Amino acid sequence: MSVYTVVTLEELAPWLEGFDLGRPAALEGIAEGVVNTNYRLFTDRGPWILTLVEPPDQGRELPYLTALMEHMARRGIPAPLPMADRQGRVIHHLKGKSALIVSHLPGRSPLQPTPEQCRRIGAMQGRMHREAVSFTARRPNPVGPPVWRALLAKVSPRLAAAAQGETLALLAEELERAEEAFSPRTLPAGACHLDLFPDNTLFEGEELTGVIDFHYAGHEWWLYDLAVTLNAWCFLDDGVLDPARFHALWAGYLSERPPSAREMALLPAALRASALRFALTRLEATLFPREGSNVTRKPPEAFLARLHYHRHHPLNL
Repeated sequence: MSVYTVVTLEELAPWLEGFDLGRPAALEGIAEGVVNTNYRLFTDRGPWILTLVEPPDQGRELPYLTALMEHMARRGIPAPLPMADRQGRVIHHLKGKSALIVSHLPGRSPLQPTPEQCRRIGAMQGRMHREAVSFTARRPNPVGPPVWRALLAKVSPRLAAAAQGETLALLAEELERAEEAFSPRTLPAGACHLDLFPDNTLFEGEELTGVIDFHYAGHEWWLYDLAVTLNAWCFLDDGVLDPARFHALWAGYLSERPPSAREMALLPAALRASALRFALTRLEATLFPREGSNVTRKPPEAFLARLHYHRHHPLNL
């Protein structure tokens, strides 16, 4: 949620007249995240979140994303609720970009998640997967295995030029393994968040108050979605797994949706595959930076470290 497109309150005011959200009072850029432009919008009716979708192709996916957020919010998941204008539309355009306004949820993103916060996010993800059974719209995983090979091809010349041959060999080997693991299999699947990092959640103390930023959501194995979350929440800054966080998140998930024996057998491969995915996308963002104001850059080293960890430490559940 970086700021790539600058919007002023004066520019926003006439556009906002199409909504029944009150008179605008302040507009604050939000630095977290890496893909879209986000603002915290304050009106005399309360705070809201304004998002301008930066990737042109992602604007076409907004009907899916807004429907998924509403589906989850209506079923008790603390997801942002898209706000319709006076014509009943939730998808709009602002400064040449697709745009939407969603409800503002209370709380803060945890910087160092506690085991209890991990347990709660695990349980919430299990609930989300259960609620996804009744969600019939479908969008392929936007950063699934076919994209990983293209990303590797893109970053390879720059890694080679920087004498990063060891990293390049690691990524190539793990990509082969991931593609084999993701060959057609029948595993429970459906709509997934696919980016459920701590900075995409909100807490008040130990209470989970928000699951936000659904822009990477798509149809995928629920096991892989869980692996993304385990990798995102359960590692310490030195790249070592925190058993207390891991087992708390795992226990929370099991309380809502126990994985099958086939899923359990593939969890180590899913953990490695999800670490590979974020290593590749962060490498691309680092080697091919986008310009913008107040832009968040996330280093790839954290997920390269997770990849190394999973290669050398068997999973202990």
